[in-house]
Amino acid sequence: MRASTNIQSLVLRLRKDESGVITTEYAFLIAFVAIIAAIGMAVLGEDLQGYFTALGDGMEAIGDSLLDPPDVDGNGGGGIDGGN
Repeated sequence: MRASTNIQSLVLRLRKDESGVITTEYAFLIAFVAIIAAIGMAVLGEDLQGYFTALGDGMEAIGDSLLDPPDVDGNGGGGIDGGN
């Protein structure tokens, strides 16, 4: 009789404990986000590559223009490197 009481109390305690449920929900959420990201990258892969290539080229052009701005005073450039 005592063993059945211990088992019943264990079952009741496990039913009330929800910490594992929350962890499982987060695991499913992370897996879902990873699957959606993988599908998105597979479908849009080449478009994303072109987008990021264009973005990188634009940033490189901006960086170059900051290092050597256009000649506005006739002294041949300027910028950080002194026009050299």
